[in-house]
Amino acid sequence: MFDHKHYVPALKGKRAEFPALGALASKGRITPLIEAVPSAEPREVPRRMSTYWPADAPYFIDLLFLDDPDDNTTPAPDTHPLRQCFSDVEDRDQVAIPVTGISRSPGYQSAVEQVVSEQQRGVCIRLTADDFEEDIEDLDETLQAALQIFALGPGDTDIILDAGSVANASAGVVAQLHRSHLDLMPNLDEWRTVTVLASAFPYSLAPLIRGQWNPRNRHDWRGWRQLVTGTHRPTRLPSFGDYAIAHPDLPPEGRATILAQLRYATPESWLIWKGSNVFSHPNGFNQFFAICEDMITRPEYRGQAFSWGDAEIQRKATNHDSPGNAEIWRRIGTSHHLETVLDQIANLP
Repeated sequence: MFDHKHYVPALKGKRAEFPALGALASKGRITPLIEAVPSAEPREVPRRMSTYWPADAPYFIDLLFLDDPDDNTTPAPDTHPLRQCFSDVEDRDQVAIPVTGISRSPGYQSAVEQVVSEQQRGVCIRLTADDFEEDIEDLDETLQAALQIFALGPGDTDIILDAGSVANASAGVVAQLHRSHLDLMPNLDEWRTVTVLASAFPYSLAPLIRGQWNPRNRHDWRGWRQLVTGTHRPTRLPSFGDYAIAHPDLPPEGRATILAQLRYATPESWLIWKGSNVFSHPNGFNQFFAICEDMITRPEYRGQAFSWGDAEIQRKATNHDSPGNAEIWRRIGTSHHLETVLDQIANLP
């Protein structure tokens, strides 16, 4: 389906991420993985993707946050969240692929099996670091058992090796972690696609300094680049996946403090401006105007033609229209980040 010069961003299925995908200049070298969030209906993902994503462009859907570990109901009923979600996928003639893991509940696996049988798109198996603590023979047997449940072979199966958060690791450590997972992966050359996924974005902005740009290294990107271009490359080069400008975990429940902020990817790092609480600062949401005004003076700014997000930064730097809100700010940062990664992959040696 795709080779290593491809991008698989894992995005939370919230409102900001969908239009950021829709604004991409090209959708040919990207297969997003959308994680349904508990606060939305299961059908929310295909409904929003139908507005912003081409019907014939593949994407992954993972309902890991909606899986009940105690769900032993088999076969899964029509009311199962995954069944509901992919019923809507089929109604909208989308090319979506269900994602599962080897530790999901029996009920979840039953729902995946039914979706695979009905829609004939194959399956994506997402492995985490914990899955590699098993003996390699045990992992092989577990994967083979899963394929038997789904009545599929490796050629119909996408593999995602998810290292999770690597925010405290160096690029070299990230590269070595991916390499070790690939070395332990049975039948590496036989899977339809292989992607390594990780996130170096910080879990919280609390440690950052308020009122200035805080750089944070993109070790997820740098580690993957070292992996696929270095002297000790694996026998099969994996495609790149990250969590864009978010941490892998869901944010804590409850009303969050809204800080004026901008998360801006550069080739090697993120620049993160942490502003003040919009409800207590004299300038409130209008703080974002000044943030954008400062960004366009920096050498890292790519210009308004680079992405939808960069165009919005330029507009808001001149106090054009409203300053937006937390959703718009996330959309701007995500838009710029996705275009940055696609540009980097396209120009990879």
